[in-house]
Amino acid sequence: MVGREGVNVAASVSIHELAEYSLVEDVALHFTCLMDRLNEQRLFQPDLCDVDIVLVQHKSIFPAHKGVLAAYSQFFHSLFTQNKQLQRVELSLEALTSQGLQQILNFIYTSKLLVNSCNVQDVLNAAAVLQMNNIASSCQDLLDTRSLSLAADMALPAEK
Repeated sequence: MVGREGVNVAASVSIHELAEYSLVEDVALHFTCLMDRLNEQRLFQPDLCDVDIVLVQHKSIFPAHKGVLAAYSQFFHSLFTQNKQLQRVELSLEALTSQGLQQILNFIYTSKLLVNSCNVQDVLNAAAVLQMNNIASSCQDLLDTRSLSLAADMALPAEK
């Protein structure tokens, strides 16, 4: 039987004749709803986040959730495992830019990564620093195959 908002309800009877119900939400819907709410907190309610990522050179602050970051990034997983009380991470690496880190955070929270010829190197650098090897490899493939430069060339008006 399906309840409200896609929650499946399964009834069973125990030995003691008490009805017991199991409520199960569609996994994809559950995950999407959860991540959407965490992303909204990150963007609009930073007081509900438990860590600030600070790019010192750019004077940029990115609120986030330690558990979410640690789940996607080996760098953050190691950092938060070693420093359980950490509430502020200051990064002063030249390789990290606000644009690159923002795209990585957007990916972590939304599963969407938008790269173009202007930001691909920044995203690649951020992914490499944060030990997100699949993203770094994908960005490197785009650079190696010149896919982004070809797309940018096609968007330019033809010379007369």
